[in-house]
Amino acid sequence: MIMRKVGYILVWLMTFALLGCSATEGDGGRDNVDNVVARVDKRCLMREDVARDMPEGLVGVDSVTFVRMYVDNWVLSQLKMRRAEEVLSSFEEDIERLVEGYRQSLIMRQLDQYYVDHAIDVEITDKQLSAYYRANSASFKLDHNMVRGVIVKAPRTFRNTTTLSTALKGVAKSGTTEEVAAIVEKHKLLLTDYTPAWVSYSDFLSNLPTERSRSYVDLLDKTGVQQMTTDDALFYFIIVDVARKGEVAPLECVEADIRRRLYAERRSEIVGGYEADLKREAVEAGRVMIKDTVLLNAMSYRGVETQSDVEVHEATESFDEAVVEEKIEE
Repeated sequence: MIMRKVGYILVWLMTFALLGCSATEGDGGRDNVDNVVARVDKRCLMREDVARDMPEGLVGVDSVTFVRMYVDNWVLSQLKMRRAEEVLSSFEEDIERLVEGYRQSLIMRQLDQYYVDHAIDVEITDKQLSAYYRANSASFKLDHNMVRGVIVKAPRTFRNTTTLSTALKGVAKSGTTEEVAAIVEKHKLLLTDYTPAWVSYSDFLSNLPTERSRSYVDLLDKTGVQQMTTDDALFYFIIVDVARKGEVAPLECVEADIRRRLYAERRSEIVGGYEADLKREAVEAGRVMIKDTVLLNAMSYRGVETQSDVEVHEATESFDEAVVEEKIEE
């Protein structure tokens, strides 16, 4: 595949000749010059570089278009970097510092992920879900009403209303909609089943002929089969369960959120654990020197009960204050 890509680039190179790009230091002489696709000052773009970044499956005109756009972008990037060196020389130190900081953050993020991938347990049991839900129920308050229920739409000519109503009442008792589904299929009615999962009350009402000026909150208090009509249709519905605004959301509604939280907590524990090990091992090996003995002791902390998280936090704060005072004295 790489050879095919190089072949496309060779075809493109045959349309023009590159002049004045000398071989780079430590290259293979003439062969290396022949591999040059573009040059800006003393910087050369090699054929292998373009081939490496070319997407799979490009052929013919598409491959030529890609190479031309790639080369155009590369040339512009080199020119902009050269101009930046000229006009931003006074900011060079700041830019290098920012680039190095970003580079380090990317590397550390990859290192964190390495430890997470090798240690995290992604399985979350129902027991763990329930325990977290109970312990953090205050953070799962609803900001809107939610319901579970069933809606059946029938034509105005539908006559088996008693049978349908009885079947809908049975949903609340049995928890299944099999009987309702059988009636719907037999008479070619329209069924909207919201019993398997909770849905916002507004979404439930969107299937009914409601008026925007009304809230219909009063319907939440009714437990039986309810009905709405239009000129050409009948709507029979029953609300099986209600979770009101301000109440704790049902577990099913927040299960995905809890899983994300538990994963984040486990990830944080893994990262925090290996970071603590890194610092402790480095202190024990004499690789770290800090004048603040409290902070140094906190770094070598092994989880002994005599050392608390509060003390570690205070040690960090005292270290920061000492640094500030030292800079002021300077």
